Amino acid sequence: MQFKPNFDLFRDWPDAEQSKDFASNSAYIAVFKRGGKTLVYMCDDHTKNISFNMVDMCFADDFEIKPDVLLTEMENAGYERKFSWYGLQDNTLAYAAAVAAQRNIPVVFADLSLTQCVDIVNKGFPDNQITIDVLCNKVFRAGGPNPHGNIYQQMSAYMDRFGRDRFMLENIAAALNTYDNVFCIFGRGHFESERLVLEDMMGKPEYITVIKNMRGDFSDVKIKPIKLCDFEMEKGEK
Repeated sequence: MQFKPNFDLFRDWPDAEQSKDFASNSAYIAVFKRGGKTLVYMCDDHTKNISFNMVDMCFADDFEIKPDVLLTEMENAGYERKFSWYGLQDNTLAYAAAVAAQRNIPVVFADLSLTQCVDIVNKGFPDNQITIDVLCNKVFRAGGPNPHGNIYQQMSAYMDRFGRDRFMLENIAAALNTYDNVFCIFGRGHFESERLVLEDMMGKPEYITVIKNMRGDFSDVKIKPIKLCDFEMEKGEK
């Protein structure tokens, strides 16, 4: 069978409401299975420690499903990436890509480039043309996509519906038509908007809402700092 997304089922993020089901967890995993194909969708809460744990959990040796390919919410800019350690610590999307690449798992950057995002917005808002600077500092920081919100939230919602989420779903379908076990990591909000499209392709998923603490449990640790010296302001300083 060939997987093809039905974009009519897409829901704008404020109308998706999936997050209410998992209000206690900022990151979770949806596992879809159909016709010998498996999709492991990591619903990411960007930069949060729980999301790093989620990535480590999915790539751990004891995780039942082994990925054939990873799709990640990173700019499809068409050039080779090298990541600094600082970047890997700061960004779960880059971290997941690096973990996969280190294991020789193919990696797909399944988000639009900044230029493509600008083109989408300018197509939808011909009287409010934007630049990459406005995209990064206004649209991406508008407080989330909302077709009923302020102009930048409207732009974000339009860009997701007709650009970013469409491209993500097209990549997921293409991956499922090529590989047996597909892993992807996108923001939780993207999953919530895409969920009905994915269920139409793959059926309802099973959810993993308990993310293992892969980085150590410090809940019982008590820190008693020691003092090595006192600070004294030099005379004359203000």
